[in-house]
Amino acid sequence: MAPIYLLLVAILLLLTLRPVIFRAGPKGIDWALEVAFIRLDFPPEQRVVAQQLAAGLAEIVGMRIKELKPEHNLTEIAGWAKDDIYAKDLITLFVVAFHVTCDEVTTFRSLVEKVAVKKAQSAGQAAASA
Repeated sequence: MAPIYLLLVAILLLLTLRPVIFRAGPKGIDWALEVAFIRLDFPPEQRVVAQQLAAGLAEIVGMRIKELKPEHNLTEIAGWAKDDIYAKDLITLFVVAFHVTCDEVTTFRSLVEKVAVKKAQSAGQAAASA
């Protein structure tokens, strides 16, 4: 009987300590969490859009996104990227993704305002057609 109890204790001990011994590999960076600070600089109706845009930009520029302020323009933000990227590339991205027009000196704040207006318009049109 004693060997059975020892075997059960060993199995229980292995099952209990398995998460400690065999840890999961590192996960990717949660950019939405990293850029959550930007929400404080915007009114409540624009906070989600600001965080979403900042998280998307973080994928491009990396941890330098923590320097982001609403006054930064697209040229400055593009300059933070590790790879060569130009403001016109970001402009093209925003035109295609959100149908907003902007230029190299467009600030992050004005970009958020434009995208928030577009999203509100599309949500209003969807509600009207439903």
